[in-house]
Amino acid sequence: MSNSPTPENKAGNAGTFKMLMGYVFSDRPRLIKALLLVVFATALDVIGPMLGKVFIDRFIMPDHYPLWPIVGIVVLYATATLLGTYLKYQQTMKFVDIALNAVLDIRERIFAHVLRLPMAFFDYARTGQLVSRITNDTESIKDIYVQFLSKVLSSIIMLIGILTAMAILDVHLMLIALALIPAIVIMIYFYQRLSGQIVADSRQFRSDINATISESIGGMAVIQATNQQQEKLAQFDTINGGYYKTRLQTITIGSFLLRPAINLLSILVLAGVVWFFGLKVVNGYTEIGVLYAYLNYLGRFTEPLVEITQRFSLYQQAIVAGDRVFELFQEPTMASDHGTQNLIEHGHLSLQQVNFHYQEDKPILQNINVDIAAGKFFAVVGHTGSGKSTLLSLLLNFYQPQSGSITIDGHKLDEYHHDALRQGVGFIPQEPFILASTLFDNIDMGRGLCLEAIQNAARKAHLHDVIMEMSEGYQTQLGEGGLRLSTGQRQQLIIARALAGSPKILLLDEATANVDSETEQVVQKALSQLQGQVTMIVVAHRLSTIRQADQILVLDKGKLIEQGNHEQLMGIEHGRYKAMYLLQQQEQKVAQAEQS
Repeated sequence: MSNSPTPENKAGNAGTFKMLMGYVFSDRPRLIKALLLVVFATALDVIGPMLGKVFIDRFIMPDHYPLWPIVGIVVLYATATLLGTYLKYQQTMKFVDIALNAVLDIRERIFAHVLRLPMAFFDYARTGQLVSRITNDTESIKDIYVQFLSKVLSSIIMLIGILTAMAILDVHLMLIALALIPAIVIMIYFYQRLSGQIVADSRQFRSDINATISESIGGMAVIQATNQQQEKLAQFDTINGGYYKTRLQTITIGSFLLRPAINLLSILVLAGVVWFFGLKVVNGYTEIGVLYAYLNYLGRFTEPLVEITQRFSLYQQAIVAGDRVFELFQEPTMASDHGTQNLIEHGHLSLQQVNFHYQEDKPILQNINVDIAAGKFFAVVGHTGSGKSTLLSLLLNFYQPQSGSITIDGHKLDEYHHDALRQGVGFIPQEPFILASTLFDNIDMGRGLCLEAIQNAARKAHLHDVIMEMSEGYQTQLGEGGLRLSTGQRQQLIIARALAGSPKILLLDEATANVDSETEQVVQKALSQLQGQVTMIVVAHRLSTIRQADQILVLDKGKLIEQGNHEQLMGIEHGRYKAMYLLQQQEQKVAQAEQS
């Protein structure tokens, strides 16, 4: 595994650094206040040893203790210490304010960006990894402001202040201390070279841990039913072990190159100062106060260097986290965000020579030609893998066909603005998605609809009477996943949600596949009342539910092999639809016989 950054990584680092620093300079007044606080706090911190040098050389060495000068120095020393401490607190708060504002904005922007990503992105993205990027990685970015930027800036200003004070006392001694800086720069360079890829791997393992946990909890019923606990545990142990190994490597490199190495260099510099001061004693020229101040400054001189080097570990992690967030920002959003058409007026759908594939060597839809007039009821049937759900995904503009065109009222899908497309096309999925909120919120979905519109939609879905029997009516809390509703009622709720927006086109993806016969009849009644009012395209598994369709499209391995109404398709000798329908009828009779 190479530790050298690739050109892509360098570009990512540059983009990440630019993004993160943009937040620093976007609020210049707050940044200037923070820097001024750092300068004043450093000046007060540097004054202390100077006052100690004066006290030693003027009072202790001559053994002369005038009251008021001593009181003045002590008061000045105490004031500088207390005021310096207060200013350090204020500077920390300013940088924390910058950091929290940056993380707040980044987290809002990245979540808004994720909400606009095309469905093709989520085919490969893992939920846990996305959650980790939006939460853990953005939280780590905070360290670049609080733990790195503030500490490094204050440490650099402290170094400048200490070197200035050293130069005032003795230039030669200052030059000895100055020799530490290039050595520290070299160590930081090697630390970044050695730890960069390891830190990136560590954050990836952490993201994989979150993804594995999320996936396992979400599919716990299947895992336990298929006795996959040990396999999942082994998978988790492998990822967790990788995270432990990379974290240990990072700590090992940091432990060797950071504080211990600086402590060694500090001891060597201290030996040089003592040797140089010893020469002055031999030559008969010395001031004890200067030695005290120098030793004091030298102790303080190494601390900022230690702070800078240790903060580079956090900087490395924050930059890697920033790269992961920046990489997510680079994912292109849906093209329909840029459409100009703001309204679907009729709902006339047309598919011309549509071809689509996820992988080039595996076509999903081939040369699909369908014209659906506004208000018509079309059904799509076929065996598993025939392309039924994919066809609905194309109509929702989740994916774009590789060739051919899909138009609504004569306009291509990408000509419609995202809001217009989502308002004009309603979608009822096979698996209902229920918010952990009220019934009203689940039907409204943030569209700001009035209560009358919500109730009308519920009536069309034959759910209004059920809701009114609940103690809190439309304000009833459903809990996570809609636990207070039956499976059929959840499906009716999704139908009400789709109808509340008064769509011109309604797409249903096997909406009755997971409901009982009684609920199926309720759903079927609701859909039959909509016939002629909206354009309906229904993907159906139970063929009995789509007998009244104006046209039935039969797909087989992505090809449209039959088309017509129920009577026409049943009249085709050895037809695919006829075989499927008769098989289902036979299965239904067998099931009824078994029950009786």
